[in-house]
Amino acid sequence: MESGAATDENLFSARFLALAAMEFWERFAMSGMKSLLVLILVDHVLAGDLSRVLGATAIRDASAALFGQVSTTGLASQLYGYANALIYLAVPLGGLAGDLVGSRRRMVASGGALMLLGLMLMLIDSSFLLGLIPFAIGTGLLKGNLSAQVGLLFRDEAQRRRGYALYLGFLNAGIICGPLVCGTIAMFAGPAYAIAAAALALMIGLIFYARSATEPDQADKATDRSGARTDPLIATALLIVALVAVYLCYSAYDQLSNIFLIWARSHVDLKLGGWAMPVAWFLSLDGAFTLGLIALSQWAMHVLERRGITISAGAQILLGCLFCAAGYLVLAFGIATSGGAALSLAWALCYLLLIDAAIVLVWPSGLSLIAGIAPGRLVGLWMGLFYLHGFFASLWVGFSGVFYERMATGQFWLLHAGVAGAGALLMLAAGMPLLRAVRTRQATTTSA
Repeated sequence: MESGAATDENLFSARFLALAAMEFWERFAMSGMKSLLVLILVDHVLAGDLSRVLGATAIRDASAALFGQVSTTGLASQLYGYANALIYLAVPLGGLAGDLVGSRRRMVASGGALMLLGLMLMLIDSSFLLGLIPFAIGTGLLKGNLSAQVGLLFRDEAQRRRGYALYLGFLNAGIICGPLVCGTIAMFAGPAYAIAAAALALMIGLIFYARSATEPDQADKATDRSGARTDPLIATALLIVALVAVYLCYSAYDQLSNIFLIWARSHVDLKLGGWAMPVAWFLSLDGAFTLGLIALSQWAMHVLERRGITISAGAQILLGCLFCAAGYLVLAFGIATSGGAALSLAWALCYLLLIDAAIVLVWPSGLSLIAGIAPGRLVGLWMGLFYLHGFFASLWVGFSGVFYERMATGQFWLLHAGVAGAGALLMLAAGMPLLRAVRTRQATTTSA
């Protein structure tokens, strides 16, 4: 059973804050570049003669062979997808590299160096596409090993979840700030200066990360698991079930940045007084709501723990999937009762609050569960597998979006409620029994 009276002596330690700050600066650079990538490709890199850009003609010819002739915008969209897919696939490989090498700090530093190399190459149009490769691989090395270090700072599951929740706050702050800063710089000074700003942000993070690392690399493995041995088969089964539930939850959630925006632009009353809110602001509100809900959830968990009530990581994943499903049920119910009129903004904001609450529950709990029961020699790989939620969610969003115009809108949102609900059902039917088996095994080995 979890300790509800765990102290948080490591939560604001220099080591934790260095890891969280590194996450902020990495997300700042990553999100800043993602927000500009398609625009830079269309307006600069792919504009004009492609022979001047290394690899551009080969990619264009390969795309034409598979999909027929594509426009500049179509090619840019494909390159954006390829770059994101490479990043997501590189994360588990980066975590595995840290497991094998044994020095996660070295892998984070190497990943940061590769990202910087990629950004330097992207400063020149002729080498821009080449720069995407080290940037993506470096992101995988960095992400796959940074999160693992956070989990290994804490001995108690409740502590780990608090740590990962605060860590998620730093991550979201980077996601909010990166596009704002880099986008503004690109608008007034040009994309090269925006890329340089992303590189500077990454350098700041790496410098403070290196300066704060007073412990040797082996200190990251000092977490005491001697009293929490788990049957590896049961642990692996639980991790697989939990990851699938996380993938399903994120697959539903990620439609926020795709079809939801298209739908909301035409079917939600975005007027506030005499002013219409830009539909893209839903993504900014997404980050802001997430930060607020992190604080609210941690306060609620603290109140419950003081009363001796703890909610396990598995139960929080289950609740998160239910919240996500409820968000899409709100949209479907709003459509069913609207009589064909545009929905008020309150319906959309209620949806956003529910799916953000889902992420605030699922994200820290999933990483905490991995840090708690995954084999120490493979924790980086499992952390990387967790981040594949973005890969699978992207596949689902692209696939399911085809059906938006082929089915009634309410049914489309019910489909996504069903996807998230399937994650909840999986956790209820398989995850919770496996979690009880893990707890029983840990209690047995501890008492023995």
